[in-house]
Amino acid sequence: MLKRLLAVILTTTLVCTVLAYISYTPLRDQASDTMYESFRSTFLFYVLVALPIILLSGFLLDFIIGMIINRSSTTLAYVPTVLGYGVYGIVIASLLIVLTTKDAFDLPLSFTIAGLTAMIYYSLSVVFNRLTPTH
Repeated sequence: MLKRLLAVILTTTLVCTVLAYISYTPLRDQASDTMYESFRSTFLFYVLVALPIILLSGFLLDFIIGMIINRSSTTLAYVPTVLGYGVYGIVIASLLIVLTTKDAFDLPLSFTIAGLTAMIYYSLSVVFNRLTPTH
């Protein structure tokens, strides 16, 4: 459980850092008559939005995919499992977009971010499971 929580926190930090970097406008490029958010506030906004989603969907994905795919310790099981996480990340993003907004979205970008986030979460979970001994 602690390994999964650590994977959630690290995944959220990585994804939100990249998103904040993409969204941030450097001081040299800012117009004088326009209000901009700092990098830190943009990052915190993304964390507040993404952390609960990654936390809930990560644990949900662990449960669902654990029932569907046999989690053997071989490297061959990694590829279908990580792809399964990517697909289910896209499914969760689709549900969130349909249920929570009426705004137009760049769907390919949204699905790519969601799928990659789920795949990063799973990859970090695997790394943490292999780094820490089980008793």
